[in-house]
Amino acid sequence: MNTGDHVLRAMVEDTRVVAYVASSTHLVEEARSLHGTSPVATASLGRALTLVGIMGAVSQDQQVSLQIRCRGPLRGIYVQGNWKGEVRGYVSEPFVIMPPRKDGKLNVEEAIGPGSQLIVVRDLGWGEPWVGSVAMPRGGIAYDLAYYFTLSEGLPSACSAGVYVGRDGEVLSAGGFIVHTPSGTDEEILRILEQNVAKLQPISFELFSGKSSKGIMDELLQGLAYRIVGENTLRYHCPCSMARAKRALVLLGKKEIERLMREEGRGEVRCVFCNRLYLFTKSDLGDLLEEIE
Repeated sequence: MNTGDHVLRAMVEDTRVVAYVASSTHLVEEARSLHGTSPVATASLGRALTLVGIMGAVSQDQQVSLQIRCRGPLRGIYVQGNWKGEVRGYVSEPFVIMPPRKDGKLNVEEAIGPGSQLIVVRDLGWGEPWVGSVAMPRGGIAYDLAYYFTLSEGLPSACSAGVYVGRDGEVLSAGGFIVHTPSGTDEEILRILEQNVAKLQPISFELFSGKSSKGIMDELLQGLAYRIVGENTLRYHCPCSMARAKRALVLLGKKEIERLMREEGRGEVRCVFCNRLYLFTKSDLGDLLEEIE
């Protein structure tokens, strides 16, 4: 069994019920390190990264994006995942500080804000991408994604995601699950699943306590005959490059490049997904102008 970041897939025998359990501690910690996020921003971004990681890794030849237009102080979250298990993302206001909830947990719900908009984009690589959206009833991301699946895709689901942040802001554990229960699923199976989900500890706690993704799957599908049908590696990966940064500068147009040459003497492009900085000298900008012309 994979001990790194991964998604485990299972099917309940003689049904169309599919369950996915993800362990994402390392990729969420990498995102925190790259963006320098505050604890509540780490938890919010980590939940989104985990869930989009599941959605992307199990979507054949697709790239899946989740965009959250936050009504709370985080302002926005954008994450992407693909069928290779590559995940990346950012939060618009990474340094937000929020008082904890009454139970002492990070207040992700208020940082995002109830009534925020969740947008899902599925890109097959050809034609127009498929886009769906819902107003988020809670703001905690996982429940809102389950609401989206049911309302926009007609696919009743249960979702959970969690990030355990240490005293120094580091990610100690992160993970999540998605269970799809298509229309027509037997009522007894639904009852068993609801009971199992209700009994589960927060998934970040389960992972921190040493429970494996297989162990969590056993708890999630307890009382049901199921089989493991696949496993995908997850990792934080950003494909940005000097060539892509160059194209971004070209899109600014001739006048803006001329202004940079005149006033700044150089150009800079910073990737929002990994914070990598690409520098262009005045000579580089001159070459770009020649290409444009």
